[in-house]
Amino acid sequence: MERVSRWSQGSVQGLVVLALLAILCPCLAWGQEVPLEKCDALPVIEVRVAGQATTFLVDTAATSMLNLKSFAGGKARDIRVSSWHGTLATSAKEVSLGEMVVGDTKLIGLELPAIDLSAIGEACGRKIDGILGVDLIAKLGITIDLKKQMLHVRTADEERAAKLTTEMMQAMRGCLAAFNASDEKAFGECLDPKIVLFTMKTEFYGREQVLGFFRDKYFHQQPGAKLELNEMAFHPVGEAVWYEYEFTIESSLGLLRGKGMAMCRKTDGRWRMASMHHTNESLEPVVARERSAAGAER
Repeated sequence: MERVSRWSQGSVQGLVVLALLAILCPCLAWGQEVPLEKCDALPVIEVRVAGQATTFLVDTAATSMLNLKSFAGGKARDIRVSSWHGTLATSAKEVSLGEMVVGDTKLIGLELPAIDLSAIGEACGRKIDGILGVDLIAKLGITIDLKKQMLHVRTADEERAAKLTTEMMQAMRGCLAAFNASDEKAFGECLDPKIVLFTMKTEFYGREQVLGFFRDKYFHQQPGAKLELNEMAFHPVGEAVWYEYEFTIESSLGLLRGKGMAMCRKTDGRWRMASMHHTNESLEPVVARERSAAGAER
């Protein structure tokens, strides 16, 4: 009865977490979406410069620059400009912008070259005030979806989320290596003291139970068990990262394939696995694999 009660409690906790993620995750995915417009066949967006609406051509093959007809101020200097025609040396004005806003992201104190871009506007039938080139596209963390005709600008929250996810993934690589080396001490340090593990058949609570499960089932085999992971769909929340994963474990039992959801959290300056929920498992026993291999050889 106690085991059923503990399973129920853990299952309810898991369902509550999944419900919270369903609420939180769409918000994390929204970010800043800026609609792409067209100047003939060329993609353009609205950019606010010093509070005024301007039109910038989006060009991933060009250097960011301004139209001299729109921004006449500045000092002359020699520059090298990249465009779809290649890179060339030219004389241009260098213009200081007090403020430039793309989506909701504000850039302060930019200095951009200004040359005559009137030929582009004449070709597409609309005034072009500047070019949003590869340098600012990278700086703003912009991705472009031509199918949806949207430009996505990475937010400060997304920057933080990306940093947390990268940090967590780097830490987990060491944990994967510890598992494949049957290094119980190192792998144990990768587990949160209160970790919860749900497999399709049973559940384990706490570091000792979870470590004991992996020790008894996979560690110190000859040849050693091999775990491979494919993580995806990361959702940072606070100092934790939820994500989905697919895995295979090749061991003396056979080849186990599965999917699930996990959470890692950072405590005391270290990332540890706090929760794992296997949502799908299938085992191909050793005998079946050997027969399959023999059949293929014939």
